[in-house]
Amino acid sequence: MRDEEYQADQVAAYGASGQPAVAARMAPHLRMTRVGAVAAAVSVLAAVGALVTFPRFTTATASGIGWGVFLLVCAVAMLGICVLQLAAWRQAMAWWRGERETGPRTLAPFSWWAHVASYAVAVGALFAAMAGSAVAGWTATAATLMALSLVLLLAGQILGGVQYVRPDGPPGTVPAHMRRLLARERARQEAAAAIVDRDTPPTGDAPRG
Repeated sequence: MRDEEYQADQVAAYGASGQPAVAARMAPHLRMTRVGAVAAAVSVLAAVGALVTFPRFTTATASGIGWGVFLLVCAVAMLGICVLQLAAWRQAMAWWRGERETGPRTLAPFSWWAHVASYAVAVGALFAAMAGSAVAGWTATAATLMALSLVLLLAGQILGGVQYVRPDGPPGTVPAHMRRLLARERARQEAAAAIVDRDTPPTGDAPRG
């Protein structure tokens, strides 16, 4: 979004409280993070269901259940990451709305590291779901629930897990350093246009034959 779409009295210094334009813009982002947390919670339930329905009559039952337990651990870890991101975003929103005196810097470092960890959790869940489904049989109920748990876990990561809070301004807005870059680029373009205008002779001063 360009700065011209904000009113002058709506644009405050990033990191300062009471920014209604930023809070209004990021409300859908907060809802998306909340949906991600819900998806991660359902992923945990699906992983539990996969463990309960895992076939016990195969010779590889122990290893298959082990993969199911690992998938459950990954689902719980992703749920924890999404809950942390949701808490961080709620703290940031309260700050931007002017409802609290302390800014989002309290949870921001944890939010960033949580988003990094979410990638490792997603990769681990992918391997666990594939290996567990292979042991259970691709048509088994447990395999279906493992696949469902994996899909919901990835949805939770995309919608909530990787959405870390930026203390210097949320994604989708233009921070102060970007404004300076835009102003510098605008000045450079104006200077180049001035040089072109200076070197271009007026049409009325063309030499006469």
